[in-house]
Amino acid sequence: MMQGLVSVITVCRNAQKTIGACIESVSRQSYRALEHVIIDGGSSDGTLEILEGHRHAFAAFVSEPDRGIYDAMNKGIARAQGEFVIFLNSDDIFAGPNALRDAMAEIARQPDGDVYYGALEIRGAGTPFVHVPPPPDQAAAEMVLGCLPHQATLARREVFARTGPFDLRWRRHADYDWWLKVLCDPSIRLRQIQTVIASFAMGGASSDLAKGQPEVFAIQNASPLYRSPEWDRRRIEMFQGAWLSERMEAARLREGGAGGPGWKARIARHLPPGILRALQALRRRLGR
Repeated sequence: MMQGLVSVITVCRNAQKTIGACIESVSRQSYRALEHVIIDGGSSDGTLEILEGHRHAFAAFVSEPDRGIYDAMNKGIARAQGEFVIFLNSDDIFAGPNALRDAMAEIARQPDGDVYYGALEIRGAGTPFVHVPPPPDQAAAEMVLGCLPHQATLARREVFARTGPFDLRWRRHADYDWWLKVLCDPSIRLRQIQTVIASFAMGGASSDLAKGQPEVFAIQNASPLYRSPEWDRRRIEMFQGAWLSERMEAARLREGGAGGPGWKARIARHLPPGILRALQALRRRLGR
């Protein structure tokens, strides 16, 4: 392991439209103690031609079929040599040429951490905006309805020896499962930094809520982090709050106003089945 070296791991498959910008954003980093590890899933659309043109800039390069994005990410971890690992996938870019420099400077000021997360720019939902996640003492609550941003996370490579690799049972949200393992392990020290590290494009596999959210709920319900009556109550309150906030607005827009007889039933008609099942399961556990 090389001290101070950052392993930037990019996994891709058929990404000819975006992979060039991703590679360029890595090559433009003013922080030079980095290596770029590319794991391609056997592209057939021209991605390989782009990668071959930059192959001299890669510390490791693999192109072969895989079992999905998290299998590819595990391959990247196995080939990384850096003290820190960050995942910058094919449609993601660093927020600017000094993103890694600024992040590593903040890490140097609080060197006792194991996993550091910063802020994330989000593109693809109108005007880009910056998401600043909450501090570590609120991380468990954040994970109930959201997730800490892995695109803006620098983890010491040795952390993966404690959590294990990404669990391939989870096709869409194994990174969410990894985060819960981090939060469950008191020996893993979580720190927040203020740098906007990466720019994330919405619309990937993890953005498909209809298929992905039930997987998130299954991971969450199985996690030791949330197996307590206190968390059962907190989670159902959080789900209900989010449900009411979003669905009241949906009902108002669809029906010309909220409130009145039968408003709960009207909201429930708009609620995704996965959220309904999660609420019902939590209510059964509370005996309601």
